[in-house]
Amino acid sequence: MNGKQTSLILLLALIAGVINMSAFVVDQRKQALVLQFGNPKQVFTDAGLHWKWPWQSVKLFDSRLLESDSPPNEVITKDKKSILVDNYARWRIVDPLKVYQVARTQAGVASRMEDVVRGKVREVLGQHTLHEIVSGGESNLRQRLMMAIRDRADKGVREMGIAIVDVRIKRADLPPENSNAVFQRMKAERQRIAKEYRSEGAEAAREIRAEADKQRKTIVADAYRKAEIIRGKADAEVTRIYAAAHQRDPAFYAFMRSLEAYNASIQRGTKLVISPTSEFFNFFNSASGK
Repeated sequence: MNGKQTSLILLLALIAGVINMSAFVVDQRKQALVLQFGNPKQVFTDAGLHWKWPWQSVKLFDSRLLESDSPPNEVITKDKKSILVDNYARWRIVDPLKVYQVARTQAGVASRMEDVVRGKVREVLGQHTLHEIVSGGESNLRQRLMMAIRDRADKGVREMGIAIVDVRIKRADLPPENSNAVFQRMKAERQRIAKEYRSEGAEAAREIRAEADKQRKTIVADAYRKAEIIRGKADAEVTRIYAAAHQRDPAFYAFMRSLEAYNASIQRGTKLVISPTSEFFNFFNSASGK
């Protein structure tokens, strides 16, 4: 290999190196800022192959819709109540040059944007009471609150080169100490209501028992009265029948009454100590029963 060929190869290698240092590709999800010794020179938002000077550098920023989920933010409401609001924001970078000038990095501008959003959340929600925020208040109040926070926050971050697309509140809670106090009040209130219900139930039970006992006594007394009337009528009928039977045949009547007395008083294994001449056994002393 002679000197000319060597020089040609070196030249081609130099050209390839310069091209490699000068060409860069911007992905469709990114946008690029060309820097020269730390100073911004040009912004490329179109995807594809682009060129720069070899001594220049490229800093990439996201062009997609981004989301920032900030820690819970303490808000003082219009009625002086403290709540913890957990919100998130969706945003995008619209001007990489401003982002670089303000915060240098995407993470830096996201942090500053979150501070602005938290401030606007406190500002907007502080104009409403806790009941309005939690219950929604009048029609579409929550939607209007979210839109107001988004618009004010977007206006506050425009100089940073970003745009806020949406702000949403995930949840709003009372601080732990307030939550415990509210829980204890709710517990005491439920216990009071339960005690009232139990007292009313006990009173109603006593009234029902008293009424039932009164009805029982009335029913029993009425049944006893009817039973005594029936029993009296039956005894009268029995007496009438016995009297009629006695009048028809007194001897047979005396015989049947004696048999009934024997059956009632003498059982199996019964022992009686009585004189054989007693009138109780008069039907056993003669065949005629006299």
